[in-house]
Amino acid sequence: MIYLLQRVFLCLFFSLTTFKAVYSINCYQCSGTDSNNPFQCNEFLENDVDLVPIDCTTIHNAQYCIKHVGRFEGGISTKRYCSSLDLGNYCNYVQQPGDKLEYRTCIYTCSTDGCNTATSLKTSSLYILLIFIANCFIL
Repeated sequence: MIYLLQRVFLCLFFSLTTFKAVYSINCYQCSGTDSNNPFQCNEFLENDVDLVPIDCTTIHNAQYCIKHVGRFEGGISTKRYCSSLDLGNYCNYVQQPGDKLEYRTCIYTCSTDGCNTATSLKTSSLYILLIFIANCFIL
């Protein structure tokens, strides 16, 4: 009986120390039209950029990270930001008034910290579940 209680206590202890308290999501936040850092927000973030995910507490009820690739301020660019709305994952071809060409615009939505780096967006809930199970049963 004591062995079982020790095991439960250790499982609870490791589970609580493995997970941090999360108050808001952290997202990459940048704009490819930023003239001060013109190459920091390309469609695909490379290892040589200085960006890190930023806390989204300034956006009310932010639960999602967005990556938007499209036409901004006269050119094709990328924007990354926080959102309280799930904008989905889709691409459309749009033609703005006065334009002769159609441009492809894509929205990618995800809901884990720092997930708006690339187009392949996956959740890590399975990974978290596996860590929890390992903490409980490997001890």
